[in-house]
Amino acid sequence: MSDPSSPEPPGTPSKYVDFWLYATAAGSYIPLAIYNKWLLDWIVGPFWLVAWVWGLPALVKLVRRQPIKPRRGPDRDPR
Repeated sequence: MSDPSSPEPPGTPSKYVDFWLYATAAGSYIPLAIYNKWLLDWIVGPFWLVAWVWGLPALVKLVRRQPIKPRRGPDRDPR
């Protein structure tokens, strides 16, 4: 188990970023589902959530030209 008093390693999203991603996923899905009734589906809803929560940060990293996957190897800090 990790020590709660230790700082998070760099590159890990904070709890606020996670909350923001889930809140914006819900905030974007609900109005679209009200407008388009076919979005109110048990299949489309979870796909929307996964695509938003995983895809939005990946898209931001892609626009910033940052690696989407963390680099592994000897140049990475072992801490």
